[in-house]
Amino acid sequence: MRIVIIGNGVAGMQAAMTIRKREPDWEITVISEESDHFFSRTALMYIMCGQLSHQDIEPLERDAYANLGLKRVRARATGIDTEARTVLMAGDHPSVPFDRLIVAVGSRPAPAPFWKGYGALRGIGHFVTHQDLQWLEREVHGGPSRGGDAPRPDAHLAYSTPDSPYQPRLDAASSRGSRPKNVAVIGGGLIGVESVEVLLKAGYNPHFLIREDWFWPMAIDQAESTWIAEEMGHHGVNVHLQTNVTGFEGDGNGNLALTKTDKGDLETELVVVAIGVKPNTTWLADGPLQIDKFGGILVDEGLQTNVEGIFACGDCASVRWFNDVVRPEQLWYTARDQGRIAGKRALGDDVTYSRGLFYNSAKLMDIEYTTAGYVGWQLEGEQEFFFHEKDKVRSTTRIVHRNGAVIGFNMLGRRWDHSILLRWIEQRRSLAWVKAHLNEARFDTEFVPPLQLAG
Repeated sequence: MRIVIIGNGVAGMQAAMTIRKREPDWEITVISEESDHFFSRTALMYIMCGQLSHQDIEPLERDAYANLGLKRVRARATGIDTEARTVLMAGDHPSVPFDRLIVAVGSRPAPAPFWKGYGALRGIGHFVTHQDLQWLEREVHGGPSRGGDAPRPDAHLAYSTPDSPYQPRLDAASSRGSRPKNVAVIGGGLIGVESVEVLLKAGYNPHFLIREDWFWPMAIDQAESTWIAEEMGHHGVNVHLQTNVTGFEGDGNGNLALTKTDKGDLETELVVVAIGVKPNTTWLADGPLQIDKFGGILVDEGLQTNVEGIFACGDCASVRWFNDVVRPEQLWYTARDQGRIAGKRALGDDVTYSRGLFYNSAKLMDIEYTTAGYVGWQLEGEQEFFFHEKDKVRSTTRIVHRNGAVIGFNMLGRRWDHSILLRWIEQRRSLAWVKAHLNEARFDTEFVPPLQLAG
């Protein structure tokens, strides 16, 4: 059996390991243009800050491909021929034949609206891919954050295409001969705040341009966001709310010089555009697989596409959510879970993917963030309990309840064990019961006092 997996992120590698564990003799080929090795994308910021090396963020040893008997192809897939059962490749790279195929190509940076100068000026980029990291390191540090640690950026160029999200980026610092003086981040999501943090670490006081009324409105409310914005200000971030970017201007030599907004112009020589991600499926738009309005590959409950023997998993797959909406899930742990299901389906198992309750965690500047269950869905009949702690510890506790049972948590400032919070939701615990037992889910460090709820 010839298995081909396009993508060596967490979904693709989980699929590969699931298959190899059961079938030691099957031929498994992993196609990946972005990098030679599987790495943790959420840790790119730690490389940029000089805290970790490239190899530090690779969950598997670099000889794992050889030990697992995986054939690795560093090239760009450009299409799928379902009749010939082959993956078409860029340049003169030969097509890759398959019996069963798993598409796990992840996400790419969401394209900006029509902003004059975007895509034409050096100094404007993203912070999503390995190549984005290398671009930002050159802009800010003049090269890799840890000396010669970075991999060769041009290893795959013979088998790439100009529209690839993994093309090397041109930096403005090399053209100017100096690093930028003024920097900005556009977009108020998790990637945006990570970009702000790495620029702070590099010694900048970045502008943070957010078009909404507050930071990350899809996940936190205005009260929670106000606290985070205050914390950013304390660290030297210039937060601009309700600000729309209208375009960019150059310095006459092809380098960024000015960011134009509806609130005025900002001198900027470097801008990170962090307005989200979308499934990396543009290369499949005219092919046999069905793509939905979100750019996700439509799959059934077992992650099979509309073509027999072809599966999709991770950020690029559109799956059914709890409210019957079908769309991509762009989270690390759901990609991991989907990769395992796709691997089992490729083995012939009759299994289905069930998302389960939503949960996530992050650190927003110095503020711990944990969410679990249904928060922000505005379900009929839902109510909220909110408490803002301002004693020895500053924290916010938001508990969503409906029909006598707690259905969601949004917690800032303390550490919480999401598995306990999820169990309480599944057990349909009442608000009064949860408030009485809440410290049982606390995961704070030693000597942090327990939470004393009021109200």
